Amino acid sequence: MEIFRLAQASEFYKVPTKNLTELLSRKLIPHVKKVSSSNRSTYYIPSFFVDYAKKVLNAETVAEIGGDVKDFQNKNGTKIITVSNLKGGVGKTSVASNFAYALSILNKRVLLVDMDSQANTSRYFANKYFTGNSIKNIFDSLMRKETIDKEFVRQYVQKLQFDNASLDLLPSELALGRVVEFSRAVFTMPHKKLNDILKYVKDDYDFIIIDTPPSTGLSLHMAIYASDMMSIVTDAEDFSVNGLKELASEIQEIEEETDRSITVDSIFINKVKNSKIHEVYIDAIAKLAIEQNIENVFTIADSTRVKEAQNLHIPMLEYKSELDKGLTMSASILEYAIEKALEG
Repeated sequence: MEIFRLAQASEFYKVPTKNLTELLSRKLIPHVKKVSSSNRSTYYIPSFFVDYAKKVLNAETVAEIGGDVKDFQNKNGTKIITVSNLKGGVGKTSVASNFAYALSILNKRVLLVDMDSQANTSRYFANKYFTGNSIKNIFDSLMRKETIDKEFVRQYVQKLQFDNASLDLLPSELALGRVVEFSRAVFTMPHKKLNDILKYVKDDYDFIIIDTPPSTGLSLHMAIYASDMMSIVTDAEDFSVNGLKELASEIQEIEEETDRSITVDSIFINKVKNSKIHEVYIDAIAKLAIEQNIENVFTIADSTRVKEAQNLHIPMLEYKSELDKGLTMSASILEYAIEKALEG
C-alpha cells in the first residue's frame, strides 16, 4: 500500500490538483484529512482507497471518477458481522471498533452494536457510560411485552462523529448480561431477540458490526443468530489456538441449537511480534483456518500506537501524531473492510 499526499497523488494519477481536491471533498475518493493548528489541511490517500473508488464508481482512471456518495451504499442489502472470541485480552474490541470505522470511512453507513456487558466497545470511542440509556432498555421493553418500533430503537442509537467519518453506536451497560440471561425464562426462542431488535433499523445501514462478550452464553448466541458471518480475533499464543478450537465447537453447537448455518469469514491475529514463537502459532492458526474453510487470515503487529489511540478514544486512522504509521498499522483491517465493502 502506497500512501500519497495531495501533490503526489495528483502527479501519480495524472489529475490536476484542483480536480483531485474536488473528488476528495465530495468523498468520492476515501481518504484521511489532517487539519493542523494553522488550519492547513493535509490529505493522506492510500492507493487502495483510490482502487476501491474506481471499482465502486466504474471508472477506468481517476479522471473518470464521477457520481455521488450514495453510490457507495450496499446494493445487496445490509451485511451483519459478529466479532468474537471466547478469550479476553486479545484486542477484539479494538479490531471491531476500528473495523466499523474503516467501513464508515469507505462511505458505508455503519452501526456498531455492543453486546458485551463490560461495555468496552461503548466506551472505546465515546468515553462515557450509557447506564440507563443502552440496548438493555430495549430488552427490558421486549420482556415487558411492550410494543417497540423503529423510533423506539433509534432513541438509544448514539451518533459518533470523527474528523473524517461518522458511525452509529448501540451501546451496552453492565446490567445487560443479567437481563439477556433472564430472557431465557421469558421467551421460547430467546436467541432470536437481538435479530428482532435490529430488524427495525437494519435498512438504515450498509453494515452492522456486533461486538460480543469474551465468553459463551446467550449474548453470543443472539449475535451469531442475527449475523450473516463471523470474524474471530485472537492473538499468537498457545492457549489462543486451543481457544479457537473451543469456539469452533461452540459455533457447531449454536448451529444445531438454532438450525442456522454460520460462516466464519475471517481471523485476525492481533498483537503479533517479530519472534519465532509467534511464527509457530501463526502457522498453527493458519492451518486451523484451512481446516475450517476460513478464507481470510490477517495479522496485526503489536504496537503501543493502538493503545495510545484507544486512550485518546479515536480510531487508529485518526491518530494524528503519526498518521502514516496509523494507516500502515490499520492496513489489514482496511484490506478486509474494502473486501466486504466491494461485496456490498
